[in-house]
Amino acid sequence: MSSSSSSRATPKAEQDGPLLAIGQQCTHPTCNLVDFLPFKCQHCQKPFCQDHYKVTGHSCPNYDESKHNRIAPSCPLCNEPVSFRPGEDPNIRMEDHFAKECSVMTGHKAQKSKPICAHRKCTKVLFAPIRCDKCRQDYCPSHRFPADHMCNAPASSTRSSIPVNSRLLALNTKASASQAASATFGAIKKAMSTNSNVAAASQSSTSTSTSKPTVPMPNPFSKVDRYVYSLPISLSIHS
Repeated sequence: MSSSSSSRATPKAEQDGPLLAIGQQCTHPTCNLVDFLPFKCQHCQKPFCQDHYKVTGHSCPNYDESKHNRIAPSCPLCNEPVSFRPGEDPNIRMEDHFAKECSVMTGHKAQKSKPICAHRKCTKVLFAPIRCDKCRQDYCPSHRFPADHMCNAPASSTRSSIPVNSRLLALNTKASASQAASATFGAIKKAMSTNSNVAAASQSSTSTSTSKPTVPMPNPFSKVDRYVYSLPISLSIHS
């Protein structure tokens, strides 16, 4: 019975084989821990466990502190960080900064590479600046409204801060309104002139008809005519 069970038992190496294929063994010589989520060193590209993945934990031979652990010193006068290239002497770079870039030594204000929120207590770098329509300054999303940055722009700047599109729209509207008004006035003038001409024509015709002298119509039944007409009749009767 024991011989059959021992023959069916799987060796430990075979049991650990699939697990070893999933994870990786720490490269540190004193560890050899199998880690299922190993860390890879960015300098020597070897897998390590959580305790030895740092360059100080496994004494990485490819790590150069002068290249990868550079700290830009700050200028003692203008308090601006001064960067230097790998292998460059920081003292020489600092002297060059004093001679050309330092705002205290040169007297020129250093130009900021990126805009900063105009709020006096905010130092956020603006990647998408929002400009206030009243004071025309750039602010971060937290201070974009006039009430948030206590906007104190004068009334003249408020009038001049109307967007260009609004100005063009107002000008176009005013021009179209003036054209419509002029067309209306022209139509009214034309109608008034037409009515005045008609009234003048009717008045002239009336005056002409009233001022024309009347020719007396011949009266066929006047006394003389009756006598002339009646004379032949009377002669025929008496004859």
